[in-house]
Amino acid sequence: MIGGHGGGGGGGGGGGGHNIPGATLTSLTPASVPAGSPPFTLTINGSGFVAGGSLTWNGTTSLGPYTFVSPTQVTVQINATLIANPGNGSIVATIPTPLTNPSNALMLNISQFTSSACVLFGLYDFFFTGFDSSGPVTIAGALGVDANGNVSGEEDFKDLTGTRAAQAITGGSCKNGPAPNEGTLTVTTAAGASTYSFATQARPVPGLRGQIAESGDANGVSGSGRFVFTPPGAFFAGDYVLALVGSDSSGGRMGVLGRFSDSNNNCSVCPGTLSSGIGDINDAGSLTSSVSITGNVSVPDLYSRSTVTLNLGTQTLNLALYVISSQLGFAMEVDSGGSSPLLAGFVNVQNSPGTYSNGFLNAPVVFSTWGTIPGTPAYSDTSLGIASGFSSGTGTFSLQTDSVAGGVASLNQTINGATYAVASNGRATVSYTAGPKTHNSVLYLDGMNDGYILDSSGSVGFGFFEAQATGPFTSLSINGTFLGGTWFPPVSTSSNAAASITLNNGVISGVASGTYVVDATGRGTGTVNVPIFGSNNVVFYIVGPNNFYVMGSDAVANDTIGFLHL
Repeated sequence: MIGGHGGGGGGGGGGGGHNIPGATLTSLTPASVPAGSPPFTLTINGSGFVAGGSLTWNGTTSLGPYTFVSPTQVTVQINATLIANPGNGSIVATIPTPLTNPSNALMLNISQFTSSACVLFGLYDFFFTGFDSSGPVTIAGALGVDANGNVSGEEDFKDLTGTRAAQAITGGSCKNGPAPNEGTLTVTTAAGASTYSFATQARPVPGLRGQIAESGDANGVSGSGRFVFTPPGAFFAGDYVLALVGSDSSGGRMGVLGRFSDSNNNCSVCPGTLSSGIGDINDAGSLTSSVSITGNVSVPDLYSRSTVTLNLGTQTLNLALYVISSQLGFAMEVDSGGSSPLLAGFVNVQNSPGTYSNGFLNAPVVFSTWGTIPGTPAYSDTSLGIASGFSSGTGTFSLQTDSVAGGVASLNQTINGATYAVASNGRATVSYTAGPKTHNSVLYLDGMNDGYILDSSGSVGFGFFEAQATGPFTSLSINGTFLGGTWFPPVSTSSNAAASITLNNGVISGVASGTYVVDATGRGTGTVNVPIFGSNNVVFYIVGPNNFYVMGSDAVANDTIGFLHL
């Protein structure tokens, strides 16, 4: 009888357990978001909440544990992958009581995107280099801009006094400026607020990429950088080139180039292992060449941030990596140790790994490098040019260059007999003589006629090269309104700009006005009324009808380089 009664009681108890009320959901805040919105905090209002509960999305996807605020309110982070497309998301709560029924469902509406308060909308990864009162500064992060222009996200900050890793962006705003596709971004963290000017390419709307600049606002930081729209859900798997520049722990110029393979079985939720790596370091003219690269990469978080432990020979770099896509990410060094460097730059997919040869340089390429001549004060060392006439058999090519080094301008130089050699892993060496000086550089190719440059001098020149469109060129070749600006300022007094400039058959208008001419090779010269690229006289090289590189060409000690795109 006892056993029988116990069994019956157990059955009855089970039925009663199913009648224990779960949480009741009454409203969501917000109740609707436009498709493509950045990650955000969803507030769920109701009753019956207890600590330790969880939420599901459309019955199958776990949103994980909720954050318990009170018996009538909980919150949860909504990933951008869930709201990328129009539709509805059904939210259901389960509280940790035995045999509790799930709650009722509430629908989050994901509406078709139509417009936003700012030309920027969605999630953007960015990086920034500059200076504060202590010396060099590096910043990288992810900016979420919602339809009302509110800013959220995550960023890493480092200067010579310390590191603030993975700090939440707790507020801010994005506001359009008086000129189309320009504006200001205010970004607030626990450490304070930063205000950036920006210029973006707004085709298609919203803007996809652009430049940011900051000029000594309340936080005392000046510099410039880059941002790129970041679709949700990207991760790295495959072969990549690494390109970082900045300073060592004492403020001396430092650059790192290399390549590696990231193996994670093409799994979006699996950490990666780095192998088959090789890299080169130039630390204020002290070279460490062809060292091995190994390491590991974590799974990206809600804001696309991964952590990377990069073993570069005997040196270990701890990086924050913001994954824009499987093709590209922004990286910066975030080690808090006093002897760690301040570095920021790129991780770029490397196409055709293991098959490189001299034949991968076979057409004119436009190149740029910036460096710093040490001293008090330090001087800039900038150069632009075209490399052409590559002969894979002899390993020779020619250069047309313009440079401003240490306040001395050397313009429109022609150099013949430069030599190069490309290894199968994409690492290349280059050597040429200009006047009494021999220049040696290492290149890492990420594709045909494309890659990164690091020279061997104490100036630590760092830069890019990419294939030039077929000429001949004229002043009509780059008509249009170009958005962009400067980045990687080499010295603290370098110009920092993010703006739009209109070119029309030899006439410049917009943030600067003036005139320009272009020769058949795509080299141009101009004069502007505002020295936004370091001086009033400029030189530029056309990459194609949609973009060009520009730098000041006067004999100044704080020259800089800008990139402008349609």
